[in-house]
Amino acid sequence: MSETNRNQSCHLDEAKDVHPILRANSFFIEEGLKLVRGEKYLSNEELKRIDLLFEDKDKTPTFIEVKWSDVSENQMSEYRRLVDQYHPESRLVWAVPKDLTHKASVASKYRIELKSFDRKKIIQIKELQNKADEYLQPITALLSSQFKVTMHGESVSFDNPIVACYFEGRATTDRGQKKLGLKQQSIGRQLDLIKNLTRGHIAEHHKEKIPLLIWEVFKAPYSYKSGKFWRIIDGGFIELIKERQERDIEKLVLKIWELVNQYYNECAITVRTLCDMDIKKYDLFSMLLFKLAEEKDKSVFSIDELIKSTIDEFEIKPSQPPPRIRHGILNQWIENIVSIKDYENDMAKRLLETATLKRMLIPKMGTVDMWILTPSKKNEGFVAQRQPCQMLSFNKDANLFIGIEQYQKREEQR
Repeated sequence: MSETNRNQSCHLDEAKDVHPILRANSFFIEEGLKLVRGEKYLSNEELKRIDLLFEDKDKTPTFIEVKWSDVSENQMSEYRRLVDQYHPESRLVWAVPKDLTHKASVASKYRIELKSFDRKKIIQIKELQNKADEYLQPITALLSSQFKVTMHGESVSFDNPIVACYFEGRATTDRGQKKLGLKQQSIGRQLDLIKNLTRGHIAEHHKEKIPLLIWEVFKAPYSYKSGKFWRIIDGGFIELIKERQERDIEKLVLKIWELVNQYYNECAITVRTLCDMDIKKYDLFSMLLFKLAEEKDKSVFSIDELIKSTIDEFEIKPSQPPPRIRHGILNQWIENIVSIKDYENDMAKRLLETATLKRMLIPKMGTVDMWILTPSKKNEGFVAQRQPCQMLSFNKDANLFIGIEQYQKREEQR
């Protein structure tokens, strides 16, 4: 092991750093492993516990003990005894860095499988997680800080920019009723989705991949109704923001975009390379769809089913705006007329739409449950088009997926 890697390894805690990385990226140990749980007691009578419990591709329970810096033959002997006694149908595996395989070769004496992983890749993942933190923390701060909106001559403070977007009211003035507030619910939902993606168990376990998903939320083709027509922006939601950047809310969105885009430019290739350039390993929504298809043993899903799974997996919950605000100059309470009912569905639909634009999901015709953007080939790239659908079919052939980067800047009104 090189001196650099040895020094970096000293700063990685086996339980706090290495175990979570291997739980989230089990392919470093063996392809096809499905996490059951971490830290499993081998019996109710014994205090011995093993680091990780998986199911392998044949559904066989697989106990994995991770060793980062040293190997104990006594521990191998004891764990072999316990697994034979309490879990005789299970596999017992010792997972060690490649530079420890010689020392761990005694495992065969105890009928323990030896699996090696690349120490350097674990260190790189940890470095990427730290790098992601450097970008996600200021994003979280921007989305959590107080945001002021000028309403009829008065600066009104909201808890954060998201709930500011979710406020719209009507006040009585000398000239009659007047609408007050940002009235930017669509921007609010996009920011709320980004906020949700930075939290929860997915963000905790796959932190280095989260900014890549947020980048797609910004860059995937976006549509909204403008007057009588639907406008499609192939450059994504961020292109719409750039058109309106004179206001404080758009300036804030641009700051978040700059952070996300910088991480993407610096780290996207490294993340994908560490995951063997396999989209099933680095794309979080792809991972969800493959897991869902396996669990349900089907590939065609209703819109509601996919929305519920997306909400559950990413723990999507809309921010709660104030029900009313006090306006000092007008000396009256302004009731909020915005309802956030089903906003979690709208946020989940944006992720479904992004997956559809990448050809992970294919619309199925029938009774129209939803309109969604789909890819249409144009020259050397793609543009988006609106299409009705009743259900969505999961395309398991990852070779047919396309990247958001392949969409050309262009817009249409329809």
